Amino acid sequence: MTDKVLLKAISEDRALGSSILFNHRHTHATPAFHVKLIDLWRSADEFVLIEAFREGAKSTLSEEFLLMEGAYGNFHYCLLIGETYAKACQRLEAIAFEATHNVKVVSLFGKVLARKPTEDKIWFVSGALIQAIGWEQELRSYKHRDRRPDRAYLDDIENLERVRDKDVVTQTVVKIYRELLPAMDKVLRKVRWTQTPLAPDCGVTRIRNNPEWVCYRFPIADGDIDDPHTQSNWPDRYPMEWIRRERDNYASAGMLREFMQEYMLEVDTEAAKPFTEEMLAFADMAPAAWLPRYAIYDPSRTSQQKSAENRRKSDRTGKVVVSRLGSRFLVHSSGGYYWKPDEIKSDIFATHEHHKCAGIAIEKNSLDDWLLQPIRFEALRRGVAISLLPLQAPQDRDKNDFILGLQAFFKSKEIVFIGGRSAHSQLIAEILNFPVGDLDILNALAYILKVFSGDLVYEDFGESNIAPAHEPVPGETVYLTWNASPSEVSCVAIVRNGRHYSVARDWSGLGAMRDVVKTISSEARAVFPRARLESWAPAELHDSFARIALVPALREARITPSRAESTVAARGSLAELLRTTIRDRRLLTCDHRAKLTINALAGGYRFVVGAGGRRQPEPEPGVSRLVGEALETLVAMLAKGITEAEPEGANFGFNAQGTRYMTSLPQKTR
Repeated sequence: MTDKVLLKAISEDRALGSSILFNHRHTHATPAFHVKLIDLWRSADEFVLIEAFREGAKSTLSEEFLLMEGAYGNFHYCLLIGETYAKACQRLEAIAFEATHNVKVVSLFGKVLARKPTEDKIWFVSGALIQAIGWEQELRSYKHRDRRPDRAYLDDIENLERVRDKDVVTQTVVKIYRELLPAMDKVLRKVRWTQTPLAPDCGVTRIRNNPEWVCYRFPIADGDIDDPHTQSNWPDRYPMEWIRRERDNYASAGMLREFMQEYMLEVDTEAAKPFTEEMLAFADMAPAAWLPRYAIYDPSRTSQQKSAENRRKSDRTGKVVVSRLGSRFLVHSSGGYYWKPDEIKSDIFATHEHHKCAGIAIEKNSLDDWLLQPIRFEALRRGVAISLLPLQAPQDRDKNDFILGLQAFFKSKEIVFIGGRSAHSQLIAEILNFPVGDLDILNALAYILKVFSGDLVYEDFGESNIAPAHEPVPGETVYLTWNASPSEVSCVAIVRNGRHYSVARDWSGLGAMRDVVKTISSEARAVFPRARLESWAPAELHDSFARIALVPALREARITPSRAESTVAARGSLAELLRTTIRDRRLLTCDHRAKLTINALAGGYRFVVGAGGRRQPEPEPGVSRLVGEALETLVAMLAKGITEAEPEGANFGFNAQGTRYMTSLPQKTR
């Protein structure tokens, strides 16, 4: 090919010239979007805006294009405008170097430059001039001989400082129309601007809406990154495997939004950024370790792991363990896992054992038979009483709106991550990436608004009610107050010192009632080997023993339960004891080992609040209610002074209705 033929071919096809003359600068195969980008620069359109992803080689191509344009004399006077003067001079120096050292360019065009370049100017033999200036400089009164600039190339002129607020962005747009365009030749002018958008409101996003500008966008991929049909716009340099891996790397650091902005050119509005770094609060240790904890699970709909271009992709099970301190929520544990159903089940029991959870909350949509039934069966097999709280996903709003309910708590820093950032890296990444990316753990956290809803029966219970119970002396009475539902049995051990009541231990269990009673009574005797154990049960269980056979089960175990107060009459009877202090000690305290009672009084024993804010007439069923009612019915009966009036050594019996009476008949020794 002769020089004339080549000159004509390159004149008609600048992309061809770039690949032939500057192939030593191209380490990877030229992608299709580079050809389109150069064609846009070469077009007859007056104003062209090119958005391209970071490291898309737009600055490299601009240097090559301007050198060819200057060599052909396609402009008279070009302003090469950079973010700063120094950066503009760097671009100009690269052009000057190629003009003097590129053998192919010199061979094709001959002598390219008319004289030695300066720091900010290069003169072409064709008569063209390129001058480098910084965007911070005033753009007025620029002339080359008798000519105003007829070309302006704006190379990434915006930086983070220039998009910090709308007033600064306005200054950028105003400068284009007030200084740059009036300074140019109104007949021959062409403006080319290449930029990666830096904010939801920036010069790029404003120019997009101007019909006078031809705007094109070149993201790193042509569709959803997880779609197996999506193609890279530069596959030789950035294959989809690299793009997905880099995206995941950003996501794990909580920077997914930044990746989407820099590489996919997706900038969202400030309203779409509800959670920021400044809203996050951390603590090394829990400020109140005694608080009841709830484990919340958002299980995946499938355990099958799909593959999208060698990337593992499936629904995750989100999990958080949370307690509440006043209006603050303490997040003790969190994570997202690709679990199968049996792994979810195993973790539930491990978490319940480790955190002594007051409840296990599980989103149950379409999962009742798939997950909840096996958990109940396993609880029965182990004899462990777990308070399962099935959660219904909101039907009146989508997941994002549901999660946005946390925004007020994050703004006031009332969600505290225990153990620091490293202990909750996955959850924090989801928070900072919201509303894009994975949301499984964050969705589980959003359920705190349901899990901790309701009215506590005893709002006065606090840290001052946590105190060690004294060890009973030989022969001292330890009161065992029992309660049961058709499937669960609970027992609370209380020691009494005058008007002071102390919950020393508690137990619960599932299974055959007689077996659970025997197990608990054996454990109670082992804990209090030399004490006198006296058992009580709510009045309802004496009257309805055919429906809930706790009293017969106790008698079969050679335990004669006394008749305590009825649950309805006793409800609320602990309030005065919980808030009254005598001799520097509350009248009702719980030993830290009585975890079921602490969980009940601190949060689990409560009234559910229904639609319209109306409180339900009965407390929420479960272990906490059984424990709370057992404690209430005993304390209410003891407060009547019945036991204080018993003669020393008196014997007691029970009539057919379960009513206790004094008798002269001798009793068997247990």
